[in-house]
Amino acid sequence: MKRMRSFYLVLLLVFIMSLAACGKKQNATEKKDYNYANDAAGTESALPKEAVPESQSEGSITNTSSINTNDPLNNSQDKIIRRVNLEMETQEFDQLISSIDTHINQLGGYVESSNITGRRYYSNNSMRYGSIVARIPKARLNEFLNTVDDISNVVTRDETTENVTIKYVDVESHKKALEIEQERLLALLEKVKTLKDIITLEERLSTVRYELENYEAQLRTYDNLVDYSTVTMNIQEVERMTAVAENKLSVWERIRTGFGDTMFNIGEGLQNFFVWFIVNLPYLLIWAVIIAVIVIISRRYIEKSKTKSIEYEPKREEDKTKQE
Repeated sequence: MKRMRSFYLVLLLVFIMSLAACGKKQNATEKKDYNYANDAAGTESALPKEAVPESQSEGSITNTSSINTNDPLNNSQDKIIRRVNLEMETQEFDQLISSIDTHINQLGGYVESSNITGRRYYSNNSMRYGSIVARIPKARLNEFLNTVDDISNVVTRDETTENVTIKYVDVESHKKALEIEQERLLALLEKVKTLKDIITLEERLSTVRYELENYEAQLRTYDNLVDYSTVTMNIQEVERMTAVAENKLSVWERIRTGFGDTMFNIGEGLQNFFVWFIVNLPYLLIWAVIIAVIVIISRRYIEKSKTKSIEYEPKREEDKTKQE
């Protein structure tokens, strides 16, 4: 009986010691997990913001819906070429041309080409015409267009945009590959000793340099077209501005505008006819004299013909009576 009690006491002590050992092990594991979490948090906080992903940083939520990826003009990384064509009218031709040149210089642009057609002595049309192709910095393009719209009558405006980002990256990658090949060829050229190998490497090196120059020229062209937008202005000098209606005109407004245009055209036609008549009056007088001489000669010839025919008729009747 005593042995059984001793056996049960031993089992109870072993069970109590096992429970104590498990409790210590669990506390140690929790403490280790807690220390690991704190170490990880401390490491993450010690890293710079660039090293911590935005998805893991607390409170860093990016609203992708607010980014307009469809508009290339809002994406500074894209290579966008803008071209604008303007049809313009003015009654102050010289003043407008001078003002346009001034604004181009003030905005840091330049004139790529310019063609001004002046008045000709023998031309009936005294109005002048000008065509200017200007290159404006892309950041100042809208400012320039607003200024042109204020100082002239812009009849039509056409704008096109071209995204050359893919082409630009493709040319840039080809250029980098050729630069790497050029470095390797130069390194090999220092090591080879035979004349045949040297000639082969130099031929390939000249080809690589030629292709590099072409790619660099393409990149410079793209950079220039992107950095400086192209504005083509066709300027016509007029005596009367074309009405640009922002809203749809009513019937009476259309009648009034059409009647005014008709009366203006009639007045212009009469003025042009009067000017033409005065200018060509010497020619008209010469032709009038020539026509008068022709008429007088013709009348005299006709009168002589009639007189001869009258004199011939009696003689013919006398000949007939004699024959009878």
